[in-house]
Amino acid sequence: MAQPISDEQWKAIDNNIVADLNLPAIKKIRALSGVRLIEAIKIFYERYAKLRAESPGRFNCSECDC
Repeated sequence: MAQPISDEQWKAIDNNIVADLNLPAIKKIRALSGVRLIEAIKIFYERYAKLRAESPGRFNCSECDC
């Protein structure tokens, strides 16, 4: 079962996602939540979609370019 990730921890992960630092973001998700790689990737993509929907202006590229 995944450990919860705090809002403060999500801020660091979100900054990696927005900066297109996907591997470091996935590694942080794994380290903080204790999930397997495949689960961390799923969490990453869910978070990515959430950030894109809520704050598309934070991203330097369009969704098709990334």
